[in-house]
Parts: sequence; C-alpha cells; structure tokens
Amino acid sequence: MQVSWRINAQVYKFHLYFNYNLQKPRDLMRNTTFVIFALSLMWLCGCITQGRLTSQTFKKSFNYKTLDSSMEKLKSQYDSSIQEQFSALREIRYISKHMGEPGKREIALRAMTFFAFASDDGDIRDRSLSRLEAVLESPEWPTYLKFAVIDSTVDLVTGELGFQEKHDGVLMRFGVKSGIREDALKFLLSNFDQLTPELQYHSVSALHRLLLTVPTLDNCPENICDEDVRKNQEEWDIGREVKIAIPANADPTAVEAGAYGAATKRVPLDEREDWNEEMDELKEVVWEWMQDPLENLDIQLLIQGRLIRFAGEIENFSLQEDMAEDFRGQISTWAESEDISVDLRQLLAASREKVKLYGFPAKKSPLLSEEKYANILNGPLNFLETHLDAVLHQQLEFQKSGFNSEQPETIEQVFSLYEGTSEDQLKREIVLEIVTAALEKGLIVDTLNLTSSVVKVTESVRSETELVPFLRFVGALFPSIKLQKRSPRSLFEILVEKAVAAENLSLRRHYLNAVLAGASIFPDEANLRLAFAGDQDVVTQNMIDSELQKLEETL
Repeated sequence: MQVSWRINAQVYKFHLYFNYNLQKPRDLMRNTTFVIFALSLMWLCGCITQGRLTSQTFKKSFNYKTLDSSMEKLKSQYDSSIQEQFSALREIRYISKHMGEPGKREIALRAMTFFAFASDDGDIRDRSLSRLEAVLESPEWPTYLKFAVIDSTVDLVTGELGFQEKHDGVLMRFGVKSGIREDALKFLLSNFDQLTPELQYHSVSALHRLLLTVPTLDNCPENICDEDVRKNQEEWDIGREVKIAIPANADPTAVEAGAYGAATKRVPLDEREDWNEEMDELKEVVWEWMQDPLENLDIQLLIQGRLIRFAGEIENFSLQEDMAEDFRGQISTWAESEDISVDLRQLLAASREKVKLYGFPAKKSPLLSEEKYANILNGPLNFLETHLDAVLHQQLEFQKSGFNSEQPETIEQVFSLYEGTSEDQLKREIVLEIVTAALEKGLIVDTLNLTSSVVKVTESVRSETELVPFLRFVGALFPSIKLQKRSPRSLFEILVEKAVAAENLSLRRHYLNAVLAGASIFPDEANLRLAFAGDQDVVTQNMIDSELQKLEETL
C-alpha cells in the first residue's frame, strides 16, 4: 500500500519560521558561552604560559641574559591575580630547589626574595618567607644560596633588586616602596641571632653596604620617583627644578634670588628630599638594632668588632645632618652601657678618636713621633684602629711626592698566622681592611716571595670568614707587582688552582674575584689563566664575562 503525505503549506512555512527564529537565540547563547569560555581560558592560562615558558627556558638555556630576562617576566606577576602569583611562585620554588645548575637556582632564589616582600597576598608572602628561612637554617641548602638570600634581601632594601616596567617605550627599573624595604630589612635582622657565625659575618658585610648606599634616582622607590621623575636625571642631579623658563644668559645668582620673578626661583626637588629622608630612616633601623648583638655574649667578638667599627664611618654614610647626630647620640649610649663589654667600648672610643684626629679615610699624617709607629702592627688593637690608617696615608703621600723612592718592606704581619684568640682574629681583620684600602688608593709594597706567602695563608685558614678579607688584600697587590716588574703568573696560577679545587661555590668565587682584580693590571695573563678555570655556573660565568667586558671597553 502506498501512503501519500500531504503537507499543509501554510503550517509548514510557519513551522520553519518559528524554529528558525527560536534557533537564533540558542545559537547566539551557545556562541556567547563559547567566547566567554575561550576568553576565560586564555586569561587563566596567561600566567601558566609564562610559567611554562620560564621553566622551559631554564631547562634549555645556559645564557645568563636569556635566563635573567625570562625570570624578570615571571617576576612581573607579583602584582597580578592571586592565581597568577601562585603559578609564578610555584615555578620559582621548583627552579630554586630542584634545578641542577647552581646559577639557575640562585637566579630563582633572588626572584623569590622579591616575591616574599613585594606580593600583596599574605599567603604568597608566608610561603616565600618560609622557604627563605628554610634556606638560611637548613644544612641541605648550600652556602652560596644562603649568601644569595642575605644579599638579595639587602639588595631589595638598597633598590638594586626591583622590577621592570616600560613607559613610552623605555624600559625602567623601579625599586619597591620604602615600607616593603623596611619589612625585608627587619626580616634579616630578626633572623640574625639564628644564623651561623659565617652567615652573620656575611650579613654584617651586606649591612655595611646598605649603610654606604647613596640615595640616587636609580634606587629611588616607585612611589616617590615615578616615570616622569625618572625621565629627568638633570633635575635630580642638581636637586632642584625650574618652575618656568628663564633666559639662557640669565645670571644664576639673580635667578636664585628670584630677580626674574618669584615663579622663576628654583626650589628643592621634593622627590629627592623625600628619598633622602626615607633612606636615612632605613639606615636608622640598622643603627638601632645594633645594640642587641653588641650586648649578646653568644655573638663572636670578630662580628661584634665589625659592627662597633661602623661608628668610625658615620660621616661616610650619606646621612643628613640631623640623622648623623642621632647616630652619634646612639654611640654615646653604647659607650655608657655596661651590657657592652669593656673591650668593645674601648674599640668604639678608638674608632671615633681616629675620626677626630685624622678623619676617615685619613686626611692627616700621624701625630706621634715616627718611632711610635715603627712596629705598629705589633701594637695593641685600639692603637691600630686609631693610627694605622694615618700611618699608611703618610706612606702613600711620601710615595706620591717622590721624596721616598724606596718601596716599603712587605708588611709581613699581614701574612702571619695569628693566634686563634678572638682578639687576634679581630686584629687581623682590622689590619687587612686598612692595608687593603691603602693599596687600593695607590700604596706600593714589596711583593717578593708573594706567591709562597699566599699559599701558606690559604692552606692555613680555618674558615671562609678568615679567607674573604685576605683574598681582597691579595687582589689589591697587583699594582705593586707591576710596578716592581715582577711576573704575576705564579700568583694567577695558584689562585685559579685554588678556585678549581674549592669545596664549594662561594669559595670558588672568592678566588676568582681575586683573579679578576688582577685582570685590570695584567689582562692577557688573567685571561690565559681563567681559560684553565674550567666550566662555571651561569652566574659565575656572567660575573667573569662582565668584568672582562668592562675591562675591554676601558682599554
């Protein structure tokens, strides 16, 4: 049987019309949902993509600039969404702990230090700080990474560690706000007592660097020096801004007096004044904290002595006068505190006495007779602190004048193995520091049998703490070697051999830094010896390459 279907044309047309118009909003809704989903996915994957890109870069590349650039991009997530921050932190934590290449771990750890204080999320900060504390306290983390935490924390305070932003096509580096810097500083100071003596020694060096930091436009916080301020280095340098244009041939005195109208008078640059004040306040945090370790009997005398000798450098801390007076007032409190040992208070008095007598660095010759200083390095600790810088200053002036053409004998005591008492360790530190500073200013000493003396000391030191100031001293001896027309080859060879055989990365860098100190005097010999130093981690290699590039540009 054949069935025939008849279709009502009118009904059919209505049916098509109805379904078509009903489908339109359905399609629209479906398409809109898809677009929303796609955009959401893109938004969610943005940070993950950068995280994965950074992770892949660190797995494949061994170029420092490439690695640093990739990590800077990941750091930029610090003020993004919570999800993006967590994603970035996850990659940073992984690289810092599990990446095999030492330098890559160090780069990531510096980024984590930034995240630990710059993030606006409490959980992010807590996770980051917990990891930083673990690095400082746990023996499973190598020494060089512990140093990296200390240095990067202080770098955040000084403004060296910040973030990058583009403005008008120009890439600018900004330091974080002063409040964040203070948090980072207090983190380091609050953990000081729990650090090993080696880490405490390194921390004191880092704090000294902070106290000597000059407030500049480059290290100015983002909230004080925005992109508009940073575009005008000239105004910052003079510390003033011109309110309106004045004639090019105008008399500066007349301008200053407002002769061309009140609006033309130059006024102090507010941003510069604000940054000077805030930097002073950061330094004051260190100064007020110092009394605690000075009174703590568990802190080594060597470390306490380094702190107390800061008192002799107040005038070099780039402080405004009111703050400098506050620092001096605190010294008076320490001088009267019976909770501070007599030895430290005597050293404090000697540190201020040298400033009163000679300035620091010394600008005057020693006051006592020449016989009093004949064997100064065998004298009492406080006598050394007061007069040694002035004695070496006088020797340097004699050399420059040509009246004393003879080369001073090598200061044998510098190479002597002092007794193991705490006072002897501090004495050696003071001698090495003052003599090194004099050598860097141009003092020439006899370098006969230098290499054998260096070998003797380096094989006898008991810790990295003892070795660090000695290698700085060695690095300052190369001008004397050149002037006396002696070959640096044997010294370079032993320093490179020691670097290759070093038991840890931080020791290796100390030896290599001594080699690099000689590269500016003997570039060819230094380059040749460095070729035998073997492969280095990406950070150390960048340190070497950067110094050699600076030298090449200078030459």
